[in-house]
Amino acid sequence: MPELLTLDASGFPRAGGLALALPPTVRRALALLLRNTGTVVDKDTFAREVWRGGAMSDESLARCISRLRREIERHGYRLDAVYGVGYRLDPPAPQAPDPERIALARQTERHARALLTQRTPEAITRALGLLRETVAAVPAYAPVRLALAEALVTAIAWGLVETLPAVDEGLDAVAVARRQDAAAPGLAAVQGALLDAAWRFDEAERAFDEAMAQASPPAEAMILHARHLLMTERADAAVARLEAVLRLTPHDPGVVLLMARSLLQAGRGGESVALARRVIDEHPGLLFAVAFELALRALVDPVPELEAAAARLADGVSPPPFAWSVLAFVLARLGRREAALDIIDAVLLCSRTSTGEASLYAAPLTALGEHARAAALLERAYEERCGLLSMVLRDPANAALVAPGGAAHGLVGRVFGG
Repeated sequence: MPELLTLDASGFPRAGGLALALPPTVRRALALLLRNTGTVVDKDTFAREVWRGGAMSDESLARCISRLRREIERHGYRLDAVYGVGYRLDPPAPQAPDPERIALARQTERHARALLTQRTPEAITRALGLLRETVAAVPAYAPVRLALAEALVTAIAWGLVETLPAVDEGLDAVAVARRQDAAAPGLAAVQGALLDAAWRFDEAERAFDEAMAQASPPAEAMILHARHLLMTERADAAVARLEAVLRLTPHDPGVVLLMARSLLQAGRGGESVALARRVIDEHPGLLFAVAFELALRALVDPVPELEAAAARLADGVSPPPFAWSVLAFVLARLGRREAALDIIDAVLLCSRTSTGEASLYAAPLTALGEHARAAALLERAYEERCGLLSMVLRDPANAALVAPGGAAHGLVGRVFGG
């Protein structure tokens, strides 16, 4: 089945989110043709951009084109010689969508989005798998590509995938969806969120400007924009953006908790805790909401009864991974140093702990005054380009760590620029 070819941020050709394994000369030739799809590329341009000033004979160009044809024909592309001029790459002819397959894709998309609202690693991973399978099976359906890109943003934020490959896969999905349906709502905002995950904040800003210029941006786009505003230290603007979203979806727990985070970052801790408490009342048993509310209360007003509540969150056969970082933070804020360090040490020694999960322990270590150790966790997240790091650096619980003179202050400049 034809699959549109795209270029990632580094200019490498990709198909279906995967980089194509091509020799360097062939890869550069394909990149050149993709940048000029539908137009003739002359031989002088091949010599300049593919051979880069080296010797290019007609025979070497012909061999390159022959190898390239074998690759692209598998994806439905045509590469035609234009006599005396050069070569032209044409994309696959659009295929009429199969109504039954589109209906199935639509159902899968809805199911995957419902999984994402559960905010658990298992549900997010399952949603990603379903969406990838559906994109492969129904490539002509743009909304499922957009849903895949959104799922990748969520997976990056939870540290479930490697950031840069996931960003490239998501940007590919957005680029193809834009070609299939340029008017699809939310495309620019998801692109902005992916660029945020790659710490390309200036490019993200332009994408969000495009998204917010629409007459009525969808709620999902405004939520992603609010996260961008938090990363770029505009918490008051994030609050205003989320106020508009909450008028549309006043009981969405994810939106309400993001508003609580925004209020905290804007210095309005009391309002933040009250809002998080409202989510607990409206959605009893929602573990990620319980964890968030406990962490907020530990930061704003640590009281002894929080310890028992945090311990209950971490109790059970298979507690969610964030439960232990919350318990460690609560204990640290209550001055229970040894108990907090026991948890931190046990978790960080576990081989299954991802870099993203490990970065969450910077907050309890900071609360304990273990700034060098906390900074080392964030440095590791930086080295692995962990997309979660940008929000961790803006977490008020890490304020002392990233303040001027703090052990991790240098990371702020490296991640956000300036």
